[in-house]
Order: sequence, then structure tokens, then C-alpha cells
Amino acid sequence: MTTKKSSATREKILETALRLFRKRGFERTTMRDVAKAAGVAVGAAYYYFPSKDALVMAYYERTQANHTTLAREKMSAATSLDGRLRAVLHTKIDTIERDRKLLSALFRSAGDPASELSIFAGKTRRVRDESIALFREALAAEKLPAELESALALALWSLSMGIVLFFIHDESPNHEKTRRLVDRSVETLAPMMPMAPMLAPLGTSVLGVLREVGLA
Repeated sequence: MTTKKSSATREKILETALRLFRKRGFERTTMRDVAKAAGVAVGAAYYYFPSKDALVMAYYERTQANHTTLAREKMSAATSLDGRLRAVLHTKIDTIERDRKLLSALFRSAGDPASELSIFAGKTRRVRDESIALFREALAAEKLPAELESALALALWSLSMGIVLFFIHDESPNHEKTRRLVDRSVETLAPMMPMAPMLAPLGTSVLGVLREVGLA
């Protein structure tokens, strides 16, 4: 019972924080604001989330978990690499579609090398690795050399980060420009995959460089 109550309290605080972040903005919302809106003591809010950054990490983890579930569901129904890549990229947008304003504020931290919320930070590594793993799953049926598959998965993840950045700035109705960018990107890349095995030595070399700098 205590565990369930604790879990419910934590979830309530997180939901409240995200609602306030979406309404007021990340910078203008304090932990005291979150505690008051959630109906808990400030100390309780800090007990579950030591900082606003901890709330953001919880949001990243939840969003990635939702993306993983949805992407795998869509990939299971896909019959081609083209379909699997579309599934991963489109479901990424599906899971963040209502959070464009929130992500706009958070991306300042995501691009800050000094921030623990940076997309290359140690604390975000698990979320990053889970996201990259989805692209490896999309590529698995192609039976590519392991080193090449890893390099391509990382490249596709990098593409997805670029698409998310474009999405944040996309003012088109229903974010149709972002959806079009996903489709055109896949249409360009998927036909090139049959030639990928010829690039295996390049993949090994690229992956070596990425490992050297800590990106793989």
C-alpha cells in the first residue's frame, strides 16, 4: 500500500510539473509552484525530485518508454525497412506532439554541454541508448555487419534529433512539414540500404572514431 501511495504521489508531482511547464514555461516554474499545485509539501516534492532537472529526466524517460512501446507496435506491422524507419520516426513525433512549447525551452539545456540534460550527458545516456536501439531493431532484418549496423543506427538517431529540432520550429498545421520531412528522409535513405554492406569498412572506421570520442 505504501509503495502504491508513494508511486501515486510521485506521478502526481510529475504530472503537475509537466502541466505547469506547458502552461507557464520551464524557467518560470519553481519547485514551490509544483508542490503547491500538486497539494504536497515542498519537502515532499524535493524528496521525489531533487530538482527541476530531475523532473525533466523523468519526462525524458517516460517519453522514451512510450516511444519504444509505440514504435515496436508499429514496426511489428511493417513489412519493409522503409516501413520500419517511418514507424520509428513518426512515432517519435507522435509521443512529443503536444510538447512543442515545452521542448523548445528544454532544448536550450539539451544543447548545453555543461547541462546534465544535454543529449550527450552521462545522465541522459540510458534514454539515448534506448532511442538508438530502436533504429538497430529497424535495421536488424537487413542482416548488416554489426559494426555497420551500429554506425547506421547512430546516424539515424542523429537524423531523428535534427527532425525533433525542426518539429520544435514547425508552425505548419498538424506539423505536416515535419511529417513530410520524415517521409522524404526515409524515401531518400531506405533505397540506399542494399548497398550498405559495401560500406562495412567505412562503418567500422566511423564507429571507431565515435567510440574514441565517447559517442558509441
